[in-house]
Amino acid sequence: MRLVIAAPPTIDVSKLAKDLAAKEKATLIADPSRAACERYGYQTLYEMPLALQKQVRRKLITDHIAALQKGGSLVCDHSIFQWLADWMRWIWGKTPTEEWEAVLAEAKPALKLYDRIEHISEGPAASYNGYTWLDQRNGAEIDRLMRHLYIDLGCADRVHFNGKA
Repeated sequence: MRLVIAAPPTIDVSKLAKDLAAKEKATLIADPSRAACERYGYQTLYEMPLALQKQVRRKLITDHIAALQKGGSLVCDHSIFQWLADWMRWIWGKTPTEEWEAVLAEAKPALKLYDRIEHISEGPAASYNGYTWLDQRNGAEIDRLMRHLYIDLGCADRVHFNGKA
């Protein structure tokens, strides 16, 4: 079982992820985004020069797919949906169509590896951690964009809209 959680950054899904991992007897994989930024000496993706930001975002996707391909039972407290929605929210206007198509092509293999997608739209508020953007309007926009991506990427039938973390 490879289960991923898709939630806006304003929701703390850590307890849900731990509970699901215990229930599924699965390994919990935490979102590596913050560590990826720190490797380059940045606090957030948004501070990075655009070319580096795009490179890091794409590497997160390919590394995520590689982790899923290793097999075994996994619960990820993240998914490609948050990352793609965040890209759409913040830098889509600076991403040519050909590049966006390449990003989607790189991300699509993850869809075949996801056995279950848990969409969370309510839950405990995430605490400020020096990395996550916690603006409620941004969170609502990320939520809407993820819902669009499920349809656009043809995986809406595998999304569980449980709603709460």
